[in-house]
Amino acid sequence: MREEPLYKGTLGTWDLGGDFNIHNAAADPSRLLSSKEEKESAPYFDRASDLGFTLLNTPAVYTRFPFSGNHRPSTIDLAFANPQIFPAFRFWDASSLPSTGSDHPPIIITLRPPSPYNDKPRPRWEEADWPGLTDKLKNWLVPPHPEIPSPNQLDQWCCSALTALTTTIETTAPRSRRSPRSKAWWTPLLTTLQKEFTKATPKAKKTQTPDSYNIARPLKLGYFKAIKRAKASYWADFLAKTSPNNIWTAKQLVAPRKTRRFLSLPDASDPVAINKALLGHFFPPKDPLPNRARLRKNPSATPLTKEEIKLALSKS
Repeated sequence: MREEPLYKGTLGTWDLGGDFNIHNAAADPSRLLSSKEEKESAPYFDRASDLGFTLLNTPAVYTRFPFSGNHRPSTIDLAFANPQIFPAFRFWDASSLPSTGSDHPPIIITLRPPSPYNDKPRPRWEEADWPGLTDKLKNWLVPPHPEIPSPNQLDQWCCSALTALTTTIETTAPRSRRSPRSKAWWTPLLTTLQKEFTKATPKAKKTQTPDSYNIARPLKLGYFKAIKRAKASYWADFLAKTSPNNIWTAKQLVAPRKTRRFLSLPDASDPVAINKALLGHFFPPKDPLPNRARLRKNPSATPLTKEEIKLALSKS
């Protein structure tokens, strides 16, 4: 198997999994790898890393239990997710389902798309107090570590130190929570202009004086111009940060509509005419039935004889 065609399709959402039959320390850290095993698995994991794929396996959980005693259990069933689908990943489980009789246990990968409106409050780094953060980091001290720690104690110490450092950094930035009405291009300046605009407009409508109109009109123009500038700035920043993973998103946003909302049919320019044209094409009117009248004698027919009439009556 070659690694080149394996990750060709990186646009859209991709969850790639299967029996790769390769050994790597990222999936099985307790295994002592030979130089051959490292050489075989490195191109796959390097390629996945370059394209932003993340390994979903829980490290050190085996996915193959050989029937013979000549080989040890290993982790060769791997699953990767690209950045578009990784936020929906919840957990990877290789021990809940019963055995199927194979030397590979069945694996459960649970995906649940996150709701954009139920995310935790996030720091607004553009409004962070960077000078204050610099002073805090200079005075921040690493918590003392255990003298002779066990692996579990060392892991707990690293987690506590990282949590303390993260909390110190995040306290310097205000937090925001997304809502159904939140806009990615909204700025604090727009909030201020919106308050001034919504305060001056009702006052001008109530007083209806030239002075109030002269105050409200520039505020209105400045507010809507600031919205246009904020949208343009956000779009330019989005295009500057495009990558092969989201370039098609930008293309779809700027591409014109390829097809019209209504069909284009000859001599039908509106929905009613299109409806009549389709009904006339798929359900054409039937030819009218002939009028029911008395049968007339066919002048070109040969007259019936008495014997023919007697024979027909005897059979009836």
